[in-house]
Amino acid sequence: MDSKAIRDEFFEQYVEFYKGGPVPSNASNDFAYYLECHRKRLEKKGIQAIKKIEKIEDNIDNTFNREKQPYILDMTYKECNYETEYYKDGVFLARSDKDTETLYCNVLHKQGYVEETVSCPNCGHSAGAKTFINGCPMCGTGFKTFKFFPCVTSFYTLPKFVERSSIDKGLKNVVKFGIAAAVIVAIGVGLYNGIVNKSWGAGIFFGIIAGLLTGWLGTIFMYLGYSLFVGITAFSKMFAQAADTSDIQAARLTRKRFETDMRRYFPDFSYEYFEGKMQDLLKTIIFTEDRSNLSIYKGHDQLGYLNDVVDVEYRGGFKYMGSSVVGDVLHVRLINYVTCEVWCEEKLAKYQRNFRIEVVRRLKTQDDLGFSIHAVNCPTCGATFDAMHVDKCPHCGNPYDLINDDWVVILVGE
Repeated sequence: MDSKAIRDEFFEQYVEFYKGGPVPSNASNDFAYYLECHRKRLEKKGIQAIKKIEKIEDNIDNTFNREKQPYILDMTYKECNYETEYYKDGVFLARSDKDTETLYCNVLHKQGYVEETVSCPNCGHSAGAKTFINGCPMCGTGFKTFKFFPCVTSFYTLPKFVERSSIDKGLKNVVKFGIAAAVIVAIGVGLYNGIVNKSWGAGIFFGIIAGLLTGWLGTIFMYLGYSLFVGITAFSKMFAQAADTSDIQAARLTRKRFETDMRRYFPDFSYEYFEGKMQDLLKTIIFTEDRSNLSIYKGHDQLGYLNDVVDVEYRGGFKYMGSSVVGDVLHVRLINYVTCEVWCEEKLAKYQRNFRIEVVRRLKTQDDLGFSIHAVNCPTCGATFDAMHVDKCPHCGNPYDLINDDWVVILVGE
């Protein structure tokens, strides 16, 4: 299955997941963990978030990839109408704007991959690794100490301020109006000449001429009027979005400096991979209830103010605030721009939040596109275990520090 087919299947299952369905079968272990945390947060607050992804005509649909043997990371994206509806105890609360968005999906492949056979630690049932993404199909035991490919590692959306499908629909209506006006005028002129002037031949002739002129001139003037309307509307949306996203646009200007700095340490650094990684880390931290022993977060603040967040949408950019090296550890400081839906005091409110984040990793580590916190290999005994909430190998007891393999968040603030 190619990446576009995997993406489209993932979108369908993603929508069903928020209706109570299983975790999407192509979601990576790390992404599946975030989705499960999000569902638990929604259930705890009694909120239902219904996601809708609808295709549009003539949409952008493309893929570019990054290869780092034995992995290939495909960034595949398409335009869709994307919205979320929120309910509390079956009562409608709010709806996000139903606009055209570009949906981005990272799909990771591994060359030569053969699905491994996994055995349930509880009942012993054996099957392909992907079979266990929603827990053991026989006894329901959940565990994540395995990997499978291809898989979806991250997903986010970016808004579009002009919907081409709406413009196309409007132009079709203009043409339909011109044809309808031409027919009505032609019939009217023909009947008038035929009945009043007793000249059906002239009526037909002048009716056709009048209809053609009406249709032609009517369509032209309607087209000009509609074009002016679309231009004003697009300009208004562009102006409003420019005001609303000026901070993001300014932040994205730091991308080049960020990539330059990172490639001094990691020659094959990928901005797109890092961007998806940061969204996954932030969302997982937000929706995890107990952060006290979370391997991906080593900050001192337990972030209790995030416990009322019920949904998070990436606003499309982060600002690079600089980096430094302490010993053999690289520190990177960012501002991540998101929109949060917050349930507090029996009300649902939307806020734009700019999270200050500091992430660290050892300079000796390189991006392992296939790394999963839920399937870590112990550097001492080689055993595989889920390291999300443990800092020691459960098999040999030796300490494990995530900073040796991946990025770790040490600060989250506003």
